[in-house]
Parts: sequence; structure tokens; C-alpha cells
Amino acid sequence: MEIKVLESDILIRDVPLEKIVCDTKNGNKLNIEFDAKDGIRYNIEFITHIALKVTIDGCFDGSFLFYSDYGMMYEIIDSEWIFNLRMEHDSQEPYDHIMDNVHHYITHLGDFNVEVVAKGYKLNKL
Repeated sequence: MEIKVLESDILIRDVPLEKIVCDTKNGNKLNIEFDAKDGIRYNIEFITHIALKVTIDGCFDGSFLFYSDYGMMYEIIDSEWIFNLRMEHDSQEPYDHIMDNVHHYITHLGDFNVEVVAKGYKLNKL
């Protein structure tokens, strides 16, 4: 497993006042809003999200992450979670290609860790 740091210039505030919105009505989008340490509020829009996990710190072993001032989000390369999702999906939908070119993202939001499998994301200031 390889970990790639994303958006290294943005640091999430210790109490980020996060908001997570899942919108399956308008294109299967997932949005996460949070506050950065510089006071700017951001929105991450995940495009075509496949899976979502929200886990409290006490139930998440984040020892493989950097968890310091390296950035606001990580991508897990060669993710076991994607592998398992792809195996399950392909056994049920062998001709559907929704699992092609997906990414496993993790972000730490105060007391929560959010993991998303999606085609991509857009980051915007609010």
C-alpha cells in the first residue's frame, strides 16, 4: 500500500465543523465541507462516489497515515478496500465499468476519519 498526500497546502482545523452531504438525486455526489486552519471554509465534491465510511478516531487505526501538517487528504494507492469492492461488484455486474479508475481517499476531520471511493474530486473555497 502506498499513500499519496493530496492538497498539502491546506490544513484542516482541529475542530473543522464538518458537514457531510450525500446527494444520490443529482449524479451520485458526495460533498464534505470543513474549515481550514487559515479560517477558509472548503467543500470537497466527490464525483461518482462508490462507497463511504465515517469512523470515529477510537475505531480507526490511522497509524499508516501521517496525521500531522502534511495535508488535508490522502489517496491510498493499491487499496485493499477498492480491491474488495471491485471483486464484489464484478461478481454481480460483470459488464458494468463503474469501478474503473476509482480512487480511495481519506481525510481526518477532528474526531472523525472519512474514507471515500470515488472517480475523482473537486475542491472549492466557499
